[in-house]
Amino acid sequence: MIYLTRIAALTALIGSAMLTTTAALAQEEVQLLPANLIEATSPNMVPAGKFKKDGPWKIGMSFVGVGNTWIVQMIEETKLEAASNPNIGEFIFTEANWQPAKQVADMEDLIAQKVDALIVAPLAPALVKDQVAKALAAGIPVINFGTGGDILSTTVEVMGGGERFGEVGGTFLKEKLGGKGVIWAFRGIAGVTEEQQRYDGFRKAIAGTDITIGAEVYGDWNYAKGKQLCENFVLSGQPVDGIWFSGADMTRACIDVFTEAGKPLVPMTGESNNGFLRAWKGAGVDGAAPIFTPGLGPATVRAAVALLEGKSLHTHYYSSPAPIDNQNLDSYYRPDLNDAFWVTSTLPEDKIEEMFKKN
Repeated sequence: MIYLTRIAALTALIGSAMLTTTAALAQEEVQLLPANLIEATSPNMVPAGKFKKDGPWKIGMSFVGVGNTWIVQMIEETKLEAASNPNIGEFIFTEANWQPAKQVADMEDLIAQKVDALIVAPLAPALVKDQVAKALAAGIPVINFGTGGDILSTTVEVMGGGERFGEVGGTFLKEKLGGKGVIWAFRGIAGVTEEQQRYDGFRKAIAGTDITIGAEVYGDWNYAKGKQLCENFVLSGQPVDGIWFSGADMTRACIDVFTEAGKPLVPMTGESNNGFLRAWKGAGVDGAAPIFTPGLGPATVRAAVALLEGKSLHTHYYSSPAPIDNQNLDSYYRPDLNDAFWVTSTLPEDKIEEMFKKN
């Protein structure tokens, strides 16, 4: 009886220890963004302590370029995240003006400045492969922001958008059109990897259907250019049953064109931009919008910090929240804010109102 009692006590002790260990591991899991916005997509882990380093740290970020409101907000959120961490002594942000050669030079300069961690959003992944390898050889952890996972061997990859973005819109249109009809496709900036991935996801979603692409153009993710292209299509009388967009500014432009021309709206896709959500709600269009959160920028800073603190991270993370649709539109749209705001922001509410309050 005493023997059995001891066994039972030992079993209970082991079970308690396992629960304690599990709880501790759960507490150590680094939260890059709220769970509804991002998830770990690889069981592989960066070993704890591999890049541990005393602060204050110098963190460098090489981004592709500026030119739209999503990037402006993402940069603001990223810089605010870095500024709020007392262990980040210097945060160096560079942008390549959409020129691959400049991004190579930017990365070389950041490495020469002996940054403690390097964040890179590769414009052309293959062209920065040597710089990534050089940083890693110098003991600098590299966080890949967005694309190039099959080409670049980085420390941690934080992704969003890409094929999943395009697939959401393509699937919506396929279902709305019953697998047949004519679609116009408005693409982003030619040659950008993210743009190609979005388009590939769209094509994959409509593959095997009787849907045809009646027109395909590059609108550069730009309202003015998107509006001109859409006006040309409408004036030419080209048939259309639905429109896929690689970016919301072009969708907003096309909604305006259809409305001004008195042309019946067709199902359209967009993304999680407040200006588009306003146009969507106001026009009553049948739509769908994948969420591409600007919080991905701060997530990369948090990843860099975690590595320098010696914490273990998954090697891959992906942001693909449930999309916005006509049923949940009101829970995302902010009528009190202007068109430049992108929903699922990491900015504090007072900062959001300061930057985006509607006049």
